[in-house]
Amino acid sequence: MAITSDTYTTYTMIGQREDLTDVITNIDPIDTWVTSNTGNGSAKARYHEWQTDVLAAAAANAQIEGDQLANTAIVPTVRTGNYCQILRKVFSLTDTGDTVDKAGRSSEISYQSQNKMKELAKDIEYALVINAAAASGTTAAARTMKGMLGWIATNTATGASTASAITEAELNTSLQAVWTAGGKPSVLLVGGIQKRAISAFTTNTRNVVAQQKTLVTAVDVYESDFGTLQVRLHRQINTTAAGTIVILGDMSLWSKAWLRKTKMEKSARVGPFTQVWVEAELTLESKQEKGSGKITGLKAA
Repeated sequence: MAITSDTYTTYTMIGQREDLTDVITNIDPIDTWVTSNTGNGSAKARYHEWQTDVLAAAAANAQIEGDQLANTAIVPTVRTGNYCQILRKVFSLTDTGDTVDKAGRSSEISYQSQNKMKELAKDIEYALVINAAAASGTTAAARTMKGMLGWIATNTATGASTASAITEAELNTSLQAVWTAGGKPSVLLVGGIQKRAISAFTTNTRNVVAQQKTLVTAVDVYESDFGTLQVRLHRQINTTAAGTIVILGDMSLWSKAWLRKTKMEKSARVGPFTQVWVEAELTLESKQEKGSGKITGLKAA
């Protein structure tokens, strides 16, 4: 039916007030599992170094009674390092912009400052996991740290096909490689496609209490011949390296070394505006990359 002629509606009414709630909804998640589950140390220079060592392999050892002692050669430690990377977020806001009445926040500077801190945390997580190589930097180019995907070099595997997700056989082959190298596999960092594939495995346990009339298909714990592993969705892997699975062992083998911990500052005022920047400088210590592994070349989309 059509409305009665000359009925006054909101489509022509002047003076209606805006209906804007005082709530701002932000869907972007803050998932920083690696940042939260690695140790913290200090760096004292832009290039941070440490030493690694390995024990000799087990071998037959039987000695003659009363035999004269003979030395066993000592293998020197390996000296390695990583560059400290500077990560920064900056924003600027006029005094007018911070003064006008706004919905959902009283101070735009405070609101944006919180957002930039969260964004920087996501960038740190990205660098710790995704960065492929370290770079020394110059006065014209930024330094970069080597992340987990760059450090893991011994226990690497390539999926059978980029058109297929991980199979149980492929996963166990890689877990065996990590275990053989001396690692203790305990965590799988995966994207959505690989998580669904692991959830379809027929031999597993589920880290969920299944209630009556509830169908549970998600695998959060995988029981392998080489240990019990947590299966954790990781957003940076999902969006940047979806065809990759990172196998982590003892988390004490990974640590963050901070040259400068995350700090927020305001620049000197040079006009009727405020500039705020939040910055951190750190690197990733890989104390023994043989304790972890990675599988690449899997289905990514």
